[in-house]
Amino acid sequence: MFFLFPNNLANVIIYTMTMLLIALFTTLLCFLSSAATLRFILSRQGWFWVLPFVISLFFLYISISPLYNISTQMVLGTYQVEISGDRSVREIIPLIIIILWYTMIITFRYALKRVVPDNRHLINTEKNLVEARYLEHIEHEKYQNRLKKEAKRIIDESGTLYPFKWVTLFDEIVREKS
Repeated sequence: MFFLFPNNLANVIIYTMTMLLIALFTTLLCFLSSAATLRFILSRQGWFWVLPFVISLFFLYISISPLYNISTQMVLGTYQVEISGDRSVREIIPLIIIILWYTMIITFRYALKRVVPDNRHLINTEKNLVEARYLEHIEHEKYQNRLKKEAKRIIDESGTLYPFKWVTLFDEIVREKS
């Protein structure tokens, strides 16, 4: 590859592609940090993660601008992708900051897991409530089945839903009146 291009053009292409990869990797890490903090907001320590989420979104917004500049220059047809005019390490500094930020997020997550204990009482209460509701449902079904069997047995014995004593008493009262 180096022998096809003059030395200066090869260096420009390698530099440009390296800076593009750095910009892509920075944006990827910003997206991962934003997604992680969003996921951690939905955990039981959610309020601790609001500020890191806002900071991660801010970093993501900043990291998208070099990629946007590259894409608009390509769309306009200049085909000269230039991330920075001074050819310095200006694009590596955001990558280093984002790597440190993502490391801080992961460290903060594990520190919170160690410091904030699980609320065992709440977890056990919820489990007991679910188990009690399940047992109540099963007992209610058994009770309903027992009532249906009792009603069916009474109907089979006397031909009516009423107990046999009541039927005979009713028959006696009807005979007395007639």
